[in-house]
Amino acid sequence: MQLIESLKAKPLKTFRQFLLAQAVLFTLLLNHSILSVAKTKDVSTITDSTSFYSNFENQTYTDQNNHTINYASLIGKVSLFNFIFTQCSNVCPLQTKQLVEIKKSLPPNVNKNVQIVSVSLDPLKDTPKVLNTFAKKTGANLPGWSFIMGSPESIQQLVDRLQLFGNEKQVKDAKRPNDHTTVLWLVDKNGKLMQRYSGNPLDVKRIMQEVEQLYKMP
Repeated sequence: MQLIESLKAKPLKTFRQFLLAQAVLFTLLLNHSILSVAKTKDVSTITDSTSFYSNFENQTYTDQNNHTINYASLIGKVSLFNFIFTQCSNVCPLQTKQLVEIKKSLPPNVNKNVQIVSVSLDPLKDTPKVLNTFAKKTGANLPGWSFIMGSPESIQQLVDRLQLFGNEKQVKDAKRPNDHTTVLWLVDKNGKLMQRYSGNPLDVKRIMQEVEQLYKMP
């Protein structure tokens, strides 16, 4: 366990190095039976290259209730994706509370067909238990809302594919999860990305209107 402690103590220059160190820690912790990851079917079996969900292919994600995420269950629903980490003290809890407002304000027939997925960018610290606590603290422990975590490798895959740290220079300069963009992603019933919103602050009224419009579409 000395290697684990030395990795935790070593200063890291970039977020990519941060995730790489977490990947090493994640593997070591698994070997010491401290963490466990649920197994699931290959996500690629229910997605194609044009689907937003293809960004999650070949990876396993677990929600705040320690359940494995099944992306097939999102087909037929309108989905909103955002990216957070629970130790964030400003933008993440604020954006989460605005999403709570959106979720609670939707008509019941729309609300039950809308899924919010909040993806943690801090995979070691944001365990399912920690995510569950964060959901309750922010009032987001609602039906149709998943807070999910994955391995450091799976998070790095999302960071790269979705450019969560902006352009090449911003990626190079990023040091910690709080450097990520606050974009919100709107996905239709078929898994197609329809809109990306600036997330600080959210345009709550606009998002509600466009979610309802997507719900009414076939």
